[in-house]
Amino acid sequence: MKKTVLFLSLEDVIAAGGADMDSAVSDIRKAFLLFYEGKIVNPLKTSLKSPFSELESSAGLVNCMPAYVHTDGGNDIFSCKILGAMPDNVKLGLPRATGLIVLFDAERKTPEAIIDAQVISAMRTGAVSSLAAEKFMPENIDSIALVGAGVNMRTQLMGISKARPSIKRAHVFSRAASKYDFAEKMSARLGIEVIPETDCAEMVRNSRAVVTCLPNITSPVVKDEWIGEKGMTCFNIGCYEMETSILARMDRIVADMWEQGKHRGAQTHAKAFLQGVITESRIEDLAPVLAGEKPGRVSEDENIFFNPTGLSFEDAVVADRIYRTAVSQGIGKELVLWNDSSWI
Repeated sequence: MKKTVLFLSLEDVIAAGGADMDSAVSDIRKAFLLFYEGKIVNPLKTSLKSPFSELESSAGLVNCMPAYVHTDGGNDIFSCKILGAMPDNVKLGLPRATGLIVLFDAERKTPEAIIDAQVISAMRTGAVSSLAAEKFMPENIDSIALVGAGVNMRTQLMGISKARPSIKRAHVFSRAASKYDFAEKMSARLGIEVIPETDCAEMVRNSRAVVTCLPNITSPVVKDEWIGEKGMTCFNIGCYEMETSILARMDRIVADMWEQGKHRGAQTHAKAFLQGVITESRIEDLAPVLAGEKPGRVSEDENIFFNPTGLSFEDAVVADRIYRTAVSQGIGKELVLWNDSSWI
């Protein structure tokens, strides 16, 4: 029996709605509620790294992220994302992170789609921050500080500005010139003032909301002394981006899934735990907040630190929507896996 799979390129993903933040936020909101209800299996991320280099920032890595999602409509999802990240790729004009998402037929467990992962990965990351911003950023916040100017920071600003339309200005810092292109394009896209900054310390000091998203760095960029005493919201989206001492004075420390963050061991909340700056009991997961079991921000003076690691079920639910849209609209290319499986 002949077997085919649907291949979706980056352009196909966009044509099927992959760059629509409203849809991504809706996907992720539903997924976190399913996760809270115990209807998702999210194995811990497997990271493949060279044993001959200690630094991810120079050697890169490849992540393997499987997931199972049991939906209320009976459309179960079996998914696996394989994503490679190499920071130096950008110097060659290549994306920092590239990979594939494979979807499997729920009944027969055979592959049904192979999907470029770049757009989905970035959009679901922004969508998670959008949901976190709804709960933890002040409703009247009018400006935000961004440390980093890559693709994922673009979707961060898309997601957060959706959750907090009161934001009228975004200040962006990067060591390279990327902040200028970021400012021009994101200002035009979102209709808000995006201002490139050359002094990171001054920018952070003047902000009540700080978002960091940097490529696999191994030492913090944002210093404790830059962070205000009260009413701060800190989103640490990448790895070890803020000094761990900041967490000692946070009122709340929120992970997307702490067990995953602890397993990964590379991000600021995990570093703070390993260094003894905070105890494990101080870290809470996002799902109970989204489900209404726990409150979001309860006062203007509260200091809140959000540190997602990125969960495989997020990729699964977004990829599934993209796949079904592509099938219904005739988007993508059929690839033959085999014409006859009797090969030996």
